[in-house]
Amino acid sequence: MKTSYLFKLRSILFCTAIFCGQLIVAQNLVKNPSFEEYNDCPSDFGNLMKDVPGWYQPSFGTSDYFNVCSKKMGTVDNFIGSQPPFEGEGYAGLYMYAQKDYREYLTVELDEKLVKGQKYVFSFQISLADKSSYSVNEFGIMFSRNTMNFKTNRNIPAELMRRSGFRNYVVARDHRFFSDSNEWTKVTGIYVADGSEKFMSIGNFKDNNDTKIELLNNQFRKSAYYYVDTVSLTELGGNYIANKMYKFEDLKFETDGYTVDKEKNEQLAVLINYLKAHRGYVVTIYGHTDDIGSKEYNKSLSDKRAKSVAQYLADNGLASHRISYLGFGYANPLEKNKTTEARKQNRRVEFKVSRKKDGYASSLFED
Repeated sequence: MKTSYLFKLRSILFCTAIFCGQLIVAQNLVKNPSFEEYNDCPSDFGNLMKDVPGWYQPSFGTSDYFNVCSKKMGTVDNFIGSQPPFEGEGYAGLYMYAQKDYREYLTVELDEKLVKGQKYVFSFQISLADKSSYSVNEFGIMFSRNTMNFKTNRNIPAELMRRSGFRNYVVARDHRFFSDSNEWTKVTGIYVADGSEKFMSIGNFKDNNDTKIELLNNQFRKSAYYYVDTVSLTELGGNYIANKMYKFEDLKFETDGYTVDKEKNEQLAVLINYLKAHRGYVVTIYGHTDDIGSKEYNKSLSDKRAKSVAQYLADNGLASHRISYLGFGYANPLEKNKTTEARKQNRRVEFKVSRKKDGYASSLFED
């Protein structure tokens, strides 16, 4: 078995958030989450189950495996497009929409059975293949006791699975459609376990009539094909304390900078999922700067830092009326602005969650 030098451990540990002032480290329950372990360098289509340990094809649909080691199934100029891996050297691919209801799925065995009543955060990175004519607006995630085995290459109906005892079905949806073929997009959501689940499956469980699609280009394949990388399932961490201030530890800003780095957003992802699961809470974002520049300039810069984080939350599915932001400039430093390191620490964004009845600053779209 071959393994990329970047991923020597089967289970990856993610630093997901800061709760109650302590860093919580959550274990990813997905085996081979970034498809870095493989038996052979992929040489042909429909090779996922043969080449990638831990992953299964639950139907006759033939999901694919791509790796930089391959010419035919590489990550550059493959049969459906080009996309560098989100991380590592490999990723999977599947049809989410195709003619005659053709579908492909990805099924993975989890490291342990899920705990009844426990909330879990699922996530994975996707990128629409270049030669897709369509995009879809949702991904289905099915949790099951056993690996599924359906003798069809068409969609596996969620209703049929419910009647067969597979009731644990959730969707991750984006009303703007998952249409980005240039960058990777993170799909994430919350799942509450019933305590029997040992497998997780990703795909489109609806037929073509019920699938919402967006036409992008009529010259390519009449399908929606997606690359998939970095699949994760972790326990949702502990609770935030209402009105307690928390700092985004993985958001660092250069002098004059205010852009959110999309590849360093684990805390943001957990905050989004927490607020989606706790609808009685709102969030306020606070921006801060160091003391380089005028008071007016730094007030504006701190507003931009706070707003960029607030906008990120809204862009990832949190209702805008639950988000507010405020900039303080350099009025509230953590340390005296006497050293480079102190100024770096002062260039920060903080947040607090509050119950709606407690009141909070103006919402994101009322400024």
